Amino acid sequence: MIARLELLRLWRSRRPGIAVLALVLFLVLMLVGFYTYAQSKTHGAVRFEYTFENKSYFNGLTFALYAFYFGFVLLLPVFVATEGGAQVAGDTASGTLGLLLARPVSKARVFFTKLGLAALFCFLLVGLFLGVSLVVGLVAVGWGDLALYPGVLQMTDRPQHLAQGDALVRFLLVWPAASVSLLCPLAFSLWISTWAKSAVNAVGLAVSLYLVLYVIAEVHFFQDLRPWLFTSYATWWRAFFRERIEWSAALRDGARVLGFAALFTALALRRFRTREG
Repeated sequence: MIARLELLRLWRSRRPGIAVLALVLFLVLMLVGFYTYAQSKTHGAVRFEYTFENKSYFNGLTFALYAFYFGFVLLLPVFVATEGGAQVAGDTASGTLGLLLARPVSKARVFFTKLGLAALFCFLLVGLFLGVSLVVGLVAVGWGDLALYPGVLQMTDRPQHLAQGDALVRFLLVWPAASVSLLCPLAFSLWISTWAKSAVNAVGLAVSLYLVLYVIAEVHFFQDLRPWLFTSYATWWRAFFRERIEWSAALRDGARVLGFAALFTALALRRFRTREG
């Protein structure tokens, strides 16, 4: 019953639709950016289009990887933090939470139902974004082998090469790994939501703090703080795109992400149990 009410509330909020539309628009802009880059930087020597004869570094898998990386860094955490921030504070402002808790149901059950559905939403959103990125890359550009070089994505310190089939397997592995990464901003924003009375305040604060922490984690001046910031491990899934996956390092970073998520979840649950209204 609670899960059904939460699903209905999520659907009526229109947040899923807005997130999907924003991600589609982002992919369109990325596609235009790749096309204009190929035209301007190579003076037309490389055509960014569908052709199996195109041996260029730019292909559909390259597009999907770049689009997913920048979308993950810039957009997905914002949508996740918005969902988490609106969970408790939004229902408090509308009076829905009070009516829900008036039923013979424990606060813990309500809390974990909200968290579970929000996590499911994040998992599906990541899968949808990743899948659409690959489809757009195939239709508009054409797949090929995935070549990685040292640069913006910071995935490797030397040139690496993945065959098309191997690269697609890596994309499949990234789906759950990236979804796990988003559990941190989700639990973090949910914790903030348990302290707020307004969804606008909770979402604004959660998104702002996440962006600040992410910038700090990326600036070399704060190197000593990085191990203590969950944003330092947000893109741990990049390890799956290396020729030889260092499983020990990848699993260690993944465990840290889960540890931070568990900490924020425990803090949020404690506050939710003791809050009034």
